[in-house]
Amino acid sequence: MTEYDKARRHRRYSTPDLPGSFAHSVDANVLNISVAGIAVRTATQLSVGRDYSFQLGQEADLINLSGKVKWCRLSGTRKLAEGDVVPVYEAGIALDEVFSEKAAEMLQFLKRKVIVDLRSRILGRFNVETEDPVSLESKEDFVVRQLSLSGILIATESLREPESVLELEIRLNGELFRSRARIVHVDEAEVVGERPSYRMGVEFLQVTTEQLQLLEDFIQAELPWSPSS
Repeated sequence: MTEYDKARRHRRYSTPDLPGSFAHSVDANVLNISVAGIAVRTATQLSVGRDYSFQLGQEADLINLSGKVKWCRLSGTRKLAEGDVVPVYEAGIALDEVFSEKAAEMLQFLKRKVIVDLRSRILGRFNVETEDPVSLESKEDFVVRQLSLSGILIATESLREPESVLELEIRLNGELFRSRARIVHVDEAEVVGERPSYRMGVEFLQVTTEQLQLLEDFIQAELPWSPSS
């Protein structure tokens, strides 16, 4: 019997479209950069229209930025040391606050990192000397369909592979429940409107006594007559 089978012993409750979100991180390399945006290469397909935040530079040069994915395309494949072949994507991210103090910070960053006269090409796009690594951070929404003391069943537009570990949060009775969680299974997508909706079984990891109490209080107060199993 697996740990998830044991977890299923807890009674599951249907929930009234309870909203939640999980943090998502994508490793990428910067291909080129400008005051208005960056192009990156990554092994993960980025969703057009999704917002990401990230940092460029190190220590004294560090700058915090955010932006929206404008395009993403498959550019090829790459063979790993283990022999597996993985896809390679390139994507363009348009930066927020282009005409603000953040743009001034970006300009100073470029002056330090790019050897070129920026006065005449302030909106130009420049290649970086190396494909600097960057971590793209995003929050993705989901809806809780079922809830138990050990996990949840969610519906989301974002496909995740089984065994993926995520940081999720759900607001319960005005308090924020946060937990590391593992994707246990993923059902085939349903089309809602024009968008896919994936149903995923998620198991909580390392739940504290306080977190468990928060779940119990919510179930007793909000879901007393809605057992799913």
